[in-house]
Amino acid sequence: MFSVIIPAYNCEKTIRQVLDSVRRQTRFDLVEEIIVLNDGSTDQTGKIITDYISSHPSMPILYLHHKNHGVSYTRNRGIHAAKAEWIALLDGDDVWLEQKLERQAQVLAAHPDICFLGAKSPLKILLKRRHGLCKITAAELCLRSCTPTPSVVFKKSVGEALGLFDESRQFAEDIQFYQRFLLYDSYYILAEKLVQISIQKKYFGESGLTSHIQKCSRGRDKNIIELYRMGLIRKPFMAAMLLFSQIKFCRRWLIWSAHRCIAKLHP
Repeated sequence: MFSVIIPAYNCEKTIRQVLDSVRRQTRFDLVEEIIVLNDGSTDQTGKIITDYISSHPSMPILYLHHKNHGVSYTRNRGIHAAKAEWIALLDGDDVWLEQKLERQAQVLAAHPDICFLGAKSPLKILLKRRHGLCKITAAELCLRSCTPTPSVVFKKSVGEALGLFDESRQFAEDIQFYQRFLLYDSYYILAEKLVQISIQKKYFGESGLTSHIQKCSRGRDKNIIELYRMGLIRKPFMAAMLLFSQIKFCRRWLIWSAHRCIAKLHP
């Protein structure tokens, strides 16, 4: 059912845990293949992956490596190589909880019209907590980016028809791709905790692409403008959301700065 796509870049401290989280799925039988793509790592990531494959010969792992091209290129390469009908995304520093695939497979079986499904808990939009299976609108997506990448599964054929990840972009390119599923009226979130984000980091945004909070904010603004150009939101709402985005950026910057100060005081 699922091809698991794992881009890996300099994640020697976490990649074993990531692969273990796939192996320990309660419905591991749903995993047709695990495609691990080394995006030009300069640490021991590659060796750890090959050692892991040797230690777990029964796991259907396909290992690919290339020069550093960025996460969008790497994900796209893995998706194009995938054989299963469904793509399940995972990153080199995130892990799945044991029932992740089982719960999502149950939802997909009960709702065969869905072609995109993420998971997040708690799921709050405008201070309102959502429960169960939630269909997300373009307006709600402007208010909150509610789809952690390692929670996402989608139909490969639909994702390829939508163009996959924009390899020219470095920030908020994941949200840009996901929001295109709104064109299929099929953007769903399961309000359950099924993943753990950024293991080994003291706080979100400590390092990596998410540490560039201003560039991430600009990327999200581009996505709002794209929703308008897609005809999914109106111009006055777009303008209001761009202003709201600046307010969110200021709040996020204050929280991020406070975390950095605390981390320096308590290394």
